[in-house]
Amino acid sequence: MYGLIAPPRNIPATQYTAAKHAVIGLTKADSVGYAPHGIRINSMCPGYVETPLLGETPASGVMVGEIAKTPMGRLGSPEEIADCIVFLASPMASFVTGASLVSDGGHTVC
Repeated sequence: MYGLIAPPRNIPATQYTAAKHAVIGLTKADSVGYAPHGIRINSMCPGYVETPLLGETPASGVMVGEIAKTPMGRLGSPEEIADCIVFLASPMASFVTGASLVSDGGHTVC
C-alpha cells in the first residue's frame, strides 16, 4: 500500500515507499507496451498482512496503531492476498491490465 500512500512518521520506510511507487509506475508503463501482444501486467498492493516479517506479536507496539487505522480492524492473511492474485491471473480479469489491485482492509481509504 506504500506505493499509494506515504508511511506514517513513526515508520521509517522512505526507500521502501519509493520502490513501491516505482512498481506501480512500471506496471502502468509496461502494460501499455505489452497489451497489444495479449500480455496483461498488473500489480498487487497489499496492506498489512500477518506474516513472520511482523514478528511474533503483530498486535503490539507500532502495529496496534496501524491496525486501528484500518477500517476492517485487523491484519490481512496471506491467503486473502493470494486470492486477489489468482483473480488477476484468471480469465475473469481478461480485460484488466495496468491495474494495481489494493487489498488492505480499507487502510488507504482513510
